[in-house]
Amino acid sequence: MMNAVVVSDLHGNSQLVELLLRIVDLWKIASVFIAGDLAPAATDPTDVTSPDLEDVADTQRAFFVDVFIPMMETFLARHRQTHVYAIMGNDDRRINESLLLDFGGATRNFHLVHDRLVRMENARQIQTFFPGEVPDLTVAGYPYVPPGSGAIMDWVKHENRVGLLPMGMDPCIDLREWGIRTVDAGEPSTIQEDLDDVSRYLNRNAGDVSIPYDPSRTIFLFHAPPYNTPLDQIAPAGRYEFHPLPDHIGSTEIRRFIERDQPYLVLCGHCHEAVVLGDYKTDLGETRCVNPGSQAHINVLSIVQFDPFHLDDMKQYFINAD
Repeated sequence: MMNAVVVSDLHGNSQLVELLLRIVDLWKIASVFIAGDLAPAATDPTDVTSPDLEDVADTQRAFFVDVFIPMMETFLARHRQTHVYAIMGNDDRRINESLLLDFGGATRNFHLVHDRLVRMENARQIQTFFPGEVPDLTVAGYPYVPPGSGAIMDWVKHENRVGLLPMGMDPCIDLREWGIRTVDAGEPSTIQEDLDDVSRYLNRNAGDVSIPYDPSRTIFLFHAPPYNTPLDQIAPAGRYEFHPLPDHIGSTEIRRFIERDQPYLVLCGHCHEAVVLGDYKTDLGETRCVNPGSQAHINVLSIVQFDPFHLDDMKQYFINAD
């Protein structure tokens, strides 16, 4: 039964959110995964002088309060067996994270899975009827991306302590001082440090150590795709001085983590065009990795439907909202 879907990078397109919920209803979907960048982005996210950056947090707050949360609340109240698992992305201002956390706390079937591990309710329901035939799955979320995606630093971390920056960025930049944060970053860590002992990391942030972490039974919801795969392919960007600019924008440490821990399934986003230039799925070892891509700019929902217990059963759809 292909009763799960994943989307990403809806970027505040309310028509696509409405279309997603209509599809979930029509296809009888039990598990919905949203891999980040939920809210409208700034007009020019790379320009730190843009006045839009001062207003976009309020714009995003209005989107969550007036559009996203009411739509989800109404839908989930009527579809009690459907569960939504979501993370924010690098274009989402973290100052509004509490809105989604509060909504999740008040709504049993909406889960903001930032830096934490939750049980996949779909798995538990099926397990009740078919004991021993399907795994009891968990879902973990990790919204952080490497530098290079703009001036918003809320969900940006260095890959590792070497602190390399993408070609074209000033190598002397300190990410803690440069760019824009809407909340205090707290004690800095790197993607490598977070994922080196992911069990400790997830339990520390979840506040619920009763959920055991087993990578072979965990669906990971990342915003950044693994590096140098079909999932992070971008159009050729030319050259910077004497060096070719990279054609991949994913995370090396997320890829290293996948290859080492071999989680059950990885769902990601961030790289909109990869679904056209590369592919929507690839395998790293035994781990199936999926990026549904995004066509939100042309009002098209890019969505992958799959069976969470038989990962070979997957289909990619592009559905026009007009």
